[in-house]
Amino acid sequence: MPERIEKLRQAVTELEEQLHTQQPLDEPTRALLQEAASEIQSALKDQNPTQLEHQSLAERLKDAVQGFEADHPRLAAIVNRTIDVLGQMGI
Repeated sequence: MPERIEKLRQAVTELEEQLHTQQPLDEPTRALLQEAASEIQSALKDQNPTQLEHQSLAERLKDAVQGFEADHPRLAAIVNRTIDVLGQMGI
């Protein structure tokens, strides 16, 4: 599991970096992604990634990706990778 936690940490860090550089992202989507990233970072900081509500978090991320996948393929790939790691962790 430590390897998966590190992968999740890397994916969230990359997501946060992209959110700071993606200018044309609409505000509701940006807010949703920032909230999800903060939620994951908080769980990782507490060293308890299982505290994440998988259904809620994964569904919010999937919904967000559908809205911007065509315009922001790199950001969509990062979010999809984050979803995959969460799934591998059983979260």
